[in-house]
Amino acid sequence: MSEADVTTKPAEAVEQPAAAATEAVPETAPEAAPEAASEAAPEAAPETAPETAKEAAPDAAETTASATNGQSEKNILKTTAKVDKENRQKNNKFDPSQREISDDPAAIRKQVEFYFGDWNFPQDKFMWESCGGGENKPIAVEKIHSFKRMRSFQPYSAIVAALRDSKFLDVEGEEGKETLKRKVPYQPMANSRARTEASTVYVKGFGDETTNTQFDVETFFAEFGEVKGLKLRRTPEGLFKGSVFVTFASEDAAKAFVGKEPAPQWKGHDLKIMTKQAYCEEKSDLIRAGKLEPSTTTSKKFFEGQEGGAGGRRGPRDQDDWKKRREHDQKNGFRGGRGGRGGRGGRGGRGGRGRGGGFRGGRRDNEDRGSKRSREEENGAGEERSAKKVDTKVEA
Repeated sequence: MSEADVTTKPAEAVEQPAAAATEAVPETAPEAAPEAASEAAPEAAPETAPETAKEAAPDAAETTASATNGQSEKNILKTTAKVDKENRQKNNKFDPSQREISDDPAAIRKQVEFYFGDWNFPQDKFMWESCGGGENKPIAVEKIHSFKRMRSFQPYSAIVAALRDSKFLDVEGEEGKETLKRKVPYQPMANSRARTEASTVYVKGFGDETTNTQFDVETFFAEFGEVKGLKLRRTPEGLFKGSVFVTFASEDAAKAFVGKEPAPQWKGHDLKIMTKQAYCEEKSDLIRAGKLEPSTTTSKKFFEGQEGGAGGRRGPRDQDDWKKRREHDQKNGFRGGRGGRGGRGGRGGRGGRGRGGGFRGGRRDNEDRGSKRSREEENGAGEERSAKKVDTKVEA
């Protein structure tokens, strides 16, 4: 959040670094700076920011329908860990410091190229701002070396030597003060987020997190083809939900994984596997049926210099309030939602703000605000929302 080749390759026909994984908490930044966003390693994943959302809400009521290739929920590994509200840092078990020290040049290039790659770069706030987005400003190799996942690569000279052989990145500057930038600047691609979504799969059943879960899961998916990014899904408190979103190199590759027979297993246990789109639709159906409470939290999703969504809670809510709203919506036929009429007075419009009441559209069908495809994703990444039309009365 990740990554984009999200399907695009650098303009130069240079092969793009393959995947890395992502975690909800950005790791891209050095300890000093806010861990902005990419903790990924090619073999692994960036802890990049955006996950295009659909993962922000806790799995309050995990889905029960079986996945496309027929796995059963009965043999899926469940999570048992509880949220530590006193010390939230303990909720996230990821700890790359336990990795063995290495000077493997291929592993070094893969990890660093991932940070600059089309999947991670546009959604990694730290990398994007440090490099000026498409301006392609150089960043100090020393700063890259301070990232969590880079600290196991030693010595510093081995990193510089490995990166000088990169076909994707340029190393410049005097010894000890080297800088790094892409050979070909990042160029926004129309509908890149939508293509990423179509290439993403939801997989559940990895159980409780350990310090090595991120790496283990990345290794697991590497067996099934090129992976652009992988994110462990977490609660707002940072606790692993036991499920991930994994972005493959293409939509066809994602569909091939979902339909794979026999279905892949995790340590002898079944996995629930479905496309991200199918997962979001299932969540939407559960909310409509009143079996799942809509999320009260959203997270800001960074992409190509813009942040979308309103962060944080809106304040305390009555636990039964959503049920009352749902009953009201059902009685009114969910009128006033997208494209519907808002009762007697006016049109519900996209936001459902018709004068006659009805479903106001403030509650999204998906798991959270970010999970629903936004207009930006449908019309192309980075485009601004078009202004709402205002009804005007024509005087007789």
